[in-house]
Amino acid sequence: MKIVSFNINSVRARLHQVESIIKEHQPEIIGLQETKVHDDEYPFDAIEKMGYQSFVHGQKGHYGVALLVKIEPEKVGKGFKNDQPEDQKRFIWAQFKINKKSLYVLNGYFPQGEERKHPIKFPA
Repeated sequence: MKIVSFNINSVRARLHQVESIIKEHQPEIIGLQETKVHDDEYPFDAIEKMGYQSFVHGQKGHYGVALLVKIEPEKVGKGFKNDQPEDQKRFIWAQFKINKKSLYVLNGYFPQGEERKHPIKFPA
């Protein structure tokens, strides 16, 4: 099984790069970061034409993550446990059954340089 992670920095502007990754690597799962698009405007049809189903957690203008899969997941989760609707969309996960075993794929965008003492963004 091949899994690829790619910081796309705007999925709508770089669909050609997704297509190139697929042609070169043929991954079963692709994790995208910085999709920079609200879920309603995500290019589901274009990704489906490339042979993948998309699960997305995005917001307009910045952040946003997606999982592109050839294998149907058993579960998909979006965000962190205590996220509120207005929080940054930076994390998505999926659970797959592979040969009767569970595989969890976690895809997150964790920007460098944020204020680590921020009580809401970094609660731990």
